[in-house]
Amino acid sequence: MPGNRAVAVGGGADRLSDLPDGILELVLSFLPAADAVRTAVLSRRFRGAWAHAPALNLSDVLLQGRFLGFAREALARYGAPDIPALHVTIGCECNLGPATAAWLRDAMERATGSVSVSVTARGEAVTARGGALDCLILPRCLRAKSIALILSGVGFKHCPLVLPEPGAPTWFGGLTELSLSRVRLQERVRPLGVFLSSCCTQLRKLRLSKVTGGLAPDEGLTLWPLVLHLDLLEELEVDRVETFTKLQVASSNLRTLGVLSCFRSLSQCGMDTVVEISAPRLEVFSWSGALPKHLSFLNLNGSHCIRCLRLSGLSFYLPGKQIRSASAVRLLEMCPRADHLIVSIDIPESTSPPMLNREELKHVPHLPNVRVLSLEMFAVLQLTGCPITPIISSFLRGCPNLTRLHIDLSKLNIFSRLNAECFGVRGNDETEMKKTWQSTDHRMWKRKTWRDQQQLISLREIRLSGFMGTDRDMEIADLLFGVGASRPALERISISLVPQLTQGVDGSSACGVLWYAIGAKMKTEFPLVGGCWETFPRKELTWTRT
Repeated sequence: MPGNRAVAVGGGADRLSDLPDGILELVLSFLPAADAVRTAVLSRRFRGAWAHAPALNLSDVLLQGRFLGFAREALARYGAPDIPALHVTIGCECNLGPATAAWLRDAMERATGSVSVSVTARGEAVTARGGALDCLILPRCLRAKSIALILSGVGFKHCPLVLPEPGAPTWFGGLTELSLSRVRLQERVRPLGVFLSSCCTQLRKLRLSKVTGGLAPDEGLTLWPLVLHLDLLEELEVDRVETFTKLQVASSNLRTLGVLSCFRSLSQCGMDTVVEISAPRLEVFSWSGALPKHLSFLNLNGSHCIRCLRLSGLSFYLPGKQIRSASAVRLLEMCPRADHLIVSIDIPESTSPPMLNREELKHVPHLPNVRVLSLEMFAVLQLTGCPITPIISSFLRGCPNLTRLHIDLSKLNIFSRLNAECFGVRGNDETEMKKTWQSTDHRMWKRKTWRDQQQLISLREIRLSGFMGTDRDMEIADLLFGVGASRPALERISISLVPQLTQGVDGSSACGVLWYAIGAKMKTEFPLVGGCWETFPRKELTWTRT
């Protein structure tokens, strides 16, 4: 009952009403605005408290067609001219339209901290009635420090993002983080790169995902360049922007760069696509997909230079025709100083065991500076019995100075059957299963002497994830820490199971038994001197030097 500080819920006191104003308002900032307003019925302390919450969360999930009226009222009754954080989600088509776009513009102008706008309604039905969210116009002046626009449900023919036109004062001087996702830029305005470079000079983090540059006369997507000169920019991620003609970035402070699945539009075929990066402090570089025709890393004085220390997203494809892995090889050659490497090796369905045994990764360059290596193996169900140890071995030959190695087998074992037959164990009796697995005479794999078994004398840590104890898994373990593998610096081995075994499948009790059996098998086959194995049920098996 309003005004009564004792609430008969479990016989306890109304502790929320006793909270200091700032704490109470902070609690309400986590609620949707419609729910925060309803808390006024709880007690006098809650009346109007929502209007001072440090975040205003407006969603049409429960409001449906009443969203715009409620949003206008909430904005008008908010207790201060400035809103620290504004979060808006629109998922209902009936809430799209020019009036909503105008309200969004007014609301964004009042935000001083963070702004996020997510439109998930598709808008086709509204367009047929002539009422789509015609465009989202950015105000000329925004004080927000962080902006995230996600127009994930709006087709590219609708709702372009309109940047402030040149010629009039524009100020985004407080903006340090910007994220644009599934946004179509309006045609015939200044380019996005020019706008950011001239008006967002304090930008530190920039993320662009599925951003397009406008519509061509044939209603296709136009190709466009992105040229950024942002000296303070520290992190840049460009994800699935497929219509670039050029990506040019100049920043003396850029440390993290990700270019993911770009430059693959059919419209780019035959064009001289260009990537030029001037970032002398670049440390983390992620790339996936094909390279543009021209790729260069330049120092700010124009000399070719890259000091990238962490390189990820590279993919090698088998069977190993060098042209299929040319992008990865080229990037490795351009980043000779990289000491942290994350690589995937993709084995297609048509590959046969003889193909894998030919060690198709001979074109991988020598990588003496790499200290940390992560290999992720990709394959399909038909390859569960194929040996992949020669492929891993051929890659390790180029990294003689490793200190840490991680091999992820999850994508190989994800299709395996999680029962006793997968491991060559017959019958359902758990005692017999354990006995069979622990028997040193019963070997489901044959120990091999790898002619190229690297010594890797600096290797301190080995991590295997997605493990299931199959013949192929055991061969990899034998390569890394079996008989003949000299590892004088080795301090730790950790082995984690494929997620299905960790979580259990269909409530099967066999998962726990198999996990026990895998641990027993590893301890029997690899009794490493100078340390001990320890099992953490359904989590991890570790060996630690004592």
